[in-house]
Amino acid sequence: MKKKFLFFLIPCFVFATCKPSCKPSLLSFGVGAFDIRKDKNRTALFLAEYKWNKEWYTVRPMVGGMATVCGAFYLYGGFGLDWVFCDHFLFSPNFAAGYYHQGGGKDLGYELEFRSGIEAAYIFCNQSRLGLHFYHISNASLGRKNPGEESLVLFYAIPIW
Repeated sequence: MKKKFLFFLIPCFVFATCKPSCKPSLLSFGVGAFDIRKDKNRTALFLAEYKWNKEWYTVRPMVGGMATVCGAFYLYGGFGLDWVFCDHFLFSPNFAAGYYHQGGGKDLGYELEFRSGIEAAYIFCNQSRLGLHFYHISNASLGRKNPGEESLVLFYAIPIW
């Protein structure tokens, strides 16, 4: 058990030399799959997101937008919790609420939709991030129906100092 734990900590010590004194704002771009669990409505999506450098007890506010190739889009605002391990590995649960427009895409049942998700990313020395974001969008049964959807997004976040 000790050997496995020590093997996990080696990257933490190797990369610990490039820790910044403050966290930058982040501008993220991503590409992924919308409604990954159901073949019928699965389509490509594109995402852009801005996260402020303002943090309140590791809570980071964000705004963003997602669009599918079928013409659906989702504009949202919310927050994430940035938990960084070994200075380079990020785990970030997040929550947002926003406006969903169906376009030619999936009918989610209501215009107000809530998004909950998790991010896992690697933080480079220049504070850019590369990772995966998995999230679920649902209207919390506010609409006539609530099919929900899950998306998986590969993203790259650019630091803005």
